[in-house]
Formats: sequence, structure tokens, C-alpha cells
Amino acid sequence: MNRPDVEVRASAIQGLGVFAVRPYLAGGRIRRVNIIREITPEDPLREAVGERIEHCAYPSGKVVLWGFPDRHVNHSCDPNAYALEEGDGSKIVHIVARRAIRAGEEITFDYNVNLSGGTSWPCHCGAERCLGETIGDFFKLPEERQLEYLPLLAEWFVAKHRDRIEALRPPENP
Repeated sequence: MNRPDVEVRASAIQGLGVFAVRPYLAGGRIRRVNIIREITPEDPLREAVGERIEHCAYPSGKVVLWGFPDRHVNHSCDPNAYALEEGDGSKIVHIVARRAIRAGEEITFDYNVNLSGGTSWPCHCGAERCLGETIGDFFKLPEERQLEYLPLLAEWFVAKHRDRIEALRPPENP
């Protein structure tokens, strides 16, 4: 019998969260995200069966519904994980540890990665470097945070915002 590597339980950040059942090393894949389907005008969210916009991701101009347990990964301004999207991110996404994660630790993302033009809302992540809000736009993060997150950006996001991202990169030494 396979034992799960994560569990969902009450979170100090908000509602439910995803917690590591075992430790993970930095760079280690935690799990493949359970993507239910793409949301389209022809196949909209079905709120009557519990589908919510808060459980969606927005890769490459699409809207995809994440399933259990992944839909419960909370935001943190100092995340210990990120979503590694393959291709356009609508079919294959892995949760990857940014740093070592202890068993029992909540797994978190910064929701501002791979996002531009979104809405903001108050943040209650409790991280020492909390910005006080989830901004909803990678390019509105402090510049040092943008530089820190450059390696986490999806290929589709980099291609879409190439000029803005290139302007962030420090010049290479000849």
C-alpha cells in the first residue's frame, strides 16, 4: 500500500493547507499536480459540485482546475515550493521544493509567480518577509524578489513577458 507524501489539514495561513508527510530536499519533486481539466466557456466551472475559481491556475492564457490535494497549497511571501510547469502548464505540473522541507511543514507557493495583471488581496502568511498582500502580479513584487524568482518562471510566462524579464536580468560579465 502506497503511503501519501502529503496530507491536507487545517492551516495557520488560511483554511486548509498541504503538509509534507516526509522530508524533501531542495530541488526535489514533491508530487505531480492533479489537474482535473481546462475550464472553457463550453465547459465552465461547476460550482454545484464544489469547483471554485480559487482552485484554478492560469498557465499560458488558459484556466485549469487543480484537484485534491494540490488545490489546498497556500500562498506564502517566503514559499518553500513552486509549481514547475512543463510546456504550457495546462497538463503537467510538479510541485518542487525550493529549499529543504521538514516532515509536518506546510508546503507553500508564492502565488505571484507566473502571474501578471491579477487582483490583490490581504496576505496572512505570517512569513518574516510578508508583504501584507498577495499582489497578483509578478512585476509588482519588489525587484529583489523578482530576481530571486526568475529561475522559477514557466517558459510560457518568460516568452510572453520576454522584454520585461530581460530588463530585470543583471548584465552578464564579458
